[in-house]
Amino acid sequence: MSKIPSTENIITELENGWLTIWFNRVEKRNALSKELIMDLFQILDEVHDDRSVRGIIFRGKGGTFCAGADLKVFQEIINAGDNARELATDASHLVGELFQTISTCPQITVSAVEGAAMAGGFGIACTTDLLVTMTNARYALTETRIGLTPAQIAPYLINRLGFSQARKLMLLGTSFNGQKAFEIGMADYIAQTEDAFSGFLTDIKAQVRNCAPNAVALTKDILSENHGIDTIRAAKYFSECIVHSEGKEGLTSFFEKREPYWISEN
Repeated sequence: MSKIPSTENIITELENGWLTIWFNRVEKRNALSKELIMDLFQILDEVHDDRSVRGIIFRGKGGTFCAGADLKVFQEIINAGDNARELATDASHLVGELFQTISTCPQITVSAVEGAAMAGGFGIACTTDLLVTMTNARYALTETRIGLTPAQIAPYLINRLGFSQARKLMLLGTSFNGQKAFEIGMADYIAQTEDAFSGFLTDIKAQVRNCAPNAVALTKDILSENHGIDTIRAAKYFSECIVHSEGKEGLTSFFEKREPYWISEN
């Protein structure tokens, strides 16, 4: 049995073969800091070869799933001068590695989304095998609206939704609720109440117990072979956006709580 750590940023619960990973940066709406990401790597590595862990659920404390990347990271990048491209590349690649690690977990993975799943949180929701959402959950993939590109998220969104639907969401920087996520096929289960939400998670656990863990792991390995992810190339695209004048303007306008110039020009 794995010795699964809990940290300041992550709370873990292991019960009846199911590991629940709680994002625990409530004051930051569970944003993805480097420390939280490294904690996730440690935990997922610990259980990777443990077939007694049948599934992993990702959730957020405080009623929010994950608000995306920590804004502190973006502030450091736009203030980094000549080092901005390198910092942006490293930050994007780290997130891409996280998505890939979650996607290739041998266990069944589930995103249990309450509150907001924004940007990187949106990405995590797309990388897991199953997605359970509350009706009033909020999803946002607004990178293009602030001069950036969802490069690391794109392959997972395409795999989950298909090219046409994913293209629309990514190009238009769309935000929507859990009901819409279910209607377009992004979410697998939708609940209007906490009891129904918990009921879906219980039902998923029961179904997974009927499946042989080694067979699940091998099947997931087969599925992973069908969609290679180039995290280095995605990081390059992201860094090119963030050091471009549009990226600088988009982030600055976001922090200053105003519209970027390309909106006021139209």
